[in-house]
This record gives sequence, C-alpha cells and structure tokens, in this order.
Amino acid sequence: MEKEQKIRRDAKNRQKIICIVAVSCILCFIGAICLKDDINGFSGVAKNVRFPVLAETEDDLVAMVESLDKKVRDIKATGVIMETDDASLEATGKLQDATRKLLAKRYGPAEPYRVRIDLEFQPSIPDFEENGPDGSILIEMGPSSLIPHSVFTFMEEAKNWMTGVWQVGAFHRVANHVLQVTVGNKNPVKHLAFQEYHKNYPHKKGTVGYCGRPSGPCWYVSIQDNTQNHGPGSQQKHNPFEADACFGRVIEGFEDVVVKRITKMPGKEFINDPKKHVLIKKMTIYIPGDGPDGYVEWKPRH
Repeated sequence: MEKEQKIRRDAKNRQKIICIVAVSCILCFIGAICLKDDINGFSGVAKNVRFPVLAETEDDLVAMVESLDKKVRDIKATGVIMETDDASLEATGKLQDATRKLLAKRYGPAEPYRVRIDLEFQPSIPDFEENGPDGSILIEMGPSSLIPHSVFTFMEEAKNWMTGVWQVGAFHRVANHVLQVTVGNKNPVKHLAFQEYHKNYPHKKGTVGYCGRPSGPCWYVSIQDNTQNHGPGSQQKHNPFEADACFGRVIEGFEDVVVKRITKMPGKEFINDPKKHVLIKKMTIYIPGDGPDGYVEWKPRH
C-alpha cells in the first residue's frame, strides 16, 4: 500500500515538472517571436503585442495646442456667449488642459513662473537726472491650474524676446487706473483665443492683465483695484460674464518703479510721442530651481 502511494506521488511530481517545462518553452517561443518582430519587422503573432506609448514630446503638445486653439477661435467668431455654452466650455477646457501640459513640458512642472522686465527710462521722464535710465519689474505668473491660456500667452511673449523673434515693447499709456504696454502691431503672438478669466484671480492692485477685445497681446499693470473695472461684464454690454484676462502680479518694483516712475511719463492716456515712452529693453524668464532665491534663468532648448 505504501509503495503504491509513493508511485502515485512520483507520477504527480513528474506531471508538475512537465507542465513547468512546457510553460517555460512557450514563453521563450513568444519572446523569440517578439524579438524577431522588433528586429526584422516580422508581421506574425507579435504584431498584436501592445508596447508602452511614448510620452508626448514638446512638438506633439505644440501641435495639439495649436489645433485646439483654432477650434476655440472658430467658436469665438460665432458670437456665442462662451461662458454659458456647453460646447464652448468643453473646447476651452481641452485647450486649457493641453496648454498646462505644454507649459510643464517647456518650463518644468514647478510653478509659479516669473518674468523679469528690464526698462529704459528716456530723458523725458521728470526724474531722469536723479534716477537715470534703468529700472526693472518682476512679474510672477498666476497658477496654470486657473489661467493656463493667459499665462502661456505671456510666456510666449517673453520667450520670443529671449530668442530674438520679437523685441518690441513700451509703456505708452497713463490712465488713472492702469499703465498700458504696447507690444507692436506685428507681434507674432496672437491675441487670446477666448476671454479666459477666473474669479479666484481678479484684477487687484499690482496685477497684470490683457487689454482690448479680443484681449492681448498688449497688457497693462493695474495701479488700483480693478476687480470691478475689468471683471465680468465690465468692458461691454453683450456678455455679462466676459472679463479681461488677469495673468500675473508685480512682485518687485511696483512701488519704486511702477508707481513712482512709470506713472510720471509726460502725458495722459495714450502718449503718441515715442520719446516719452518707457521702453522695454529685455524680458527674461525664471523658473523654480536651485538659485539663490529659489529661481534660475530658463534657457531655450533650441
């Protein structure tokens, strides 16, 4: 009896070994086919094997943003109130999502981004002899979680300046509530595809927003709280939800450069004489990094 039980146990063990060997052979055979397909373009069984999808490149994301941007502009051109239209909200949402990805790919996922603007004051400024021609302001971008399209547009302006694509800009308007910047009529950066605005990032004193309808790429600094002046329904009667886009805030140079100097440009409202403008002579992008202040200068890849 004991001998028969031993024989049965041996038989089961042999069956297990045979099964293990058979499975191993099958896996080796499939692996060989996959390798052959990868090397020689074999079109057999391995053609149905799913390989991991490669991460989106910056060029992929640029193409995606441009395509979605065009769709949004086409919708905007119909005159529909986009803030309450389901199709518009879906289209703008997709554009915002793709733009967030492109911002992270190009400038890194860490935020907020910053742009330093170096200025040149001309002899026409009243305090020129005392304070000279130089000045600068530092603008911190708003969060891309709220206003990615607006942030991206300004980053494009700064990137183009850094790469030499377009280097035109000047403060040319002094109003009671804003100081406005012209960026030239042929600036390659387009105006916003839609009036992106978020209630959690309003036009408070010291913020920067886009001027005009459609807004941008010209921009302004608010020298007072313009939450009402430039918020929803403020600039036109057709759409009570539409507002100027607010995309950043001045975190350095607001009091000593913006308020004390730029506001003293000789003239009121739009100043036609370019010799009286405050010129932009340089724009530099900074991203979070291991610099002394937690930021480093962004370097274009190509």
